[in-house]
Amino acid sequence: MANYSYIGYDVGSIVFLPGSQVQLNAGYNPNVDRVVFNVQDAAGGLLRDGSIDDGLDFNGDRFADELGDDFTQLGQATSLDGSTEFADGIIYLEESYTLSAPGVDDIVVYRVEIRETGNTFGTHVGYITSEPLDAGVTYSFVASNVTVDNAPSSADPTALVDVPCFCAGTMIRTPTGDRTIESLEVGDEVVVASGETRTIRWIGDRIVLPPLADAKDLWPVRIPQNAFGEGLPYSDLLVSPNHRMMVAAPFNELHFGEPHVLVSAKFLIERNGIAQCTYLPQVHYYHMLFDTHQIVIANGTESESLYPGDMALNGMARETRDEILTIFPELATQEDGAYGPIAAPTIKRWEARLLDI
Repeated sequence: MANYSYIGYDVGSIVFLPGSQVQLNAGYNPNVDRVVFNVQDAAGGLLRDGSIDDGLDFNGDRFADELGDDFTQLGQATSLDGSTEFADGIIYLEESYTLSAPGVDDIVVYRVEIRETGNTFGTHVGYITSEPLDAGVTYSFVASNVTVDNAPSSADPTALVDVPCFCAGTMIRTPTGDRTIESLEVGDEVVVASGETRTIRWIGDRIVLPPLADAKDLWPVRIPQNAFGEGLPYSDLLVSPNHRMMVAAPFNELHFGEPHVLVSAKFLIERNGIAQCTYLPQVHYYHMLFDTHQIVIANGTESESLYPGDMALNGMARETRDEILTIFPELATQEDGAYGPIAAPTIKRWEARLLDI
């Protein structure tokens, strides 16, 4: 049984305008106007179109309108704190909308519905997205059905959310020298970019099994030796696509107002030999959590620790998320700044094109 959770927008947060355009509601309040979708999906058996159910996709209702293509895909929609349940039953993605805007990479929005027992039609309970929407931006969209061929992978946090991970074998700087990330434990000290040490409060891992060939969002990004300069990194570094690297470039201050910026590894592909790996039989990802967001030294170069914002917590199994919330109960409110600030300015895909590396 696969169990996973997403935090998305409530039904009033996304406003559809004439001319196939949408906006994030001007009055959107991230502390209130969000919904938690908890999903349980049993593998085995057949989907309603006759294909095998592997339990690894968040399916729609293309072949069984209002019934859901996957009758073992059950879910609940609740408020952020879990105090209010909006619906409970068969959960599915009614349709998807591919959003575009000048200077913005495509974002996919999924309309989520739940058909409760005894009901003929599903209840619209909110939206989940491939990336957060920006307030004040008007997006044009193209709508499409969610089929078994294009349903987002529920086994891949990066398909809908941003969870930064290091691969097994990554060497992390500690006061006693560099150690593999898999050898580190809660309570160990790690050297951060300032030269100070910080204590690991939580460390998690997940294994991505084959086949990787058809799951591009799961492929790790390989940052080759010296990609950012001599010894940066000192050996090839493998990270998840959304893992952010610290990059210092000659014109950063001119373009971004800061000499050092964080950029997702996937935005650096095809720069200085950086590429995705498609040949690994499996990938073992790790992520570390500190009292505050940190820049750690991985294979000699600077990279981020896990930032447990709502988009990262979405992509974790419910028991993992609950474990983190036990350590950091303040995160349960998802108030802005509950965990503290991101350690450095972050840039988007189109901004990454300005990097001179």
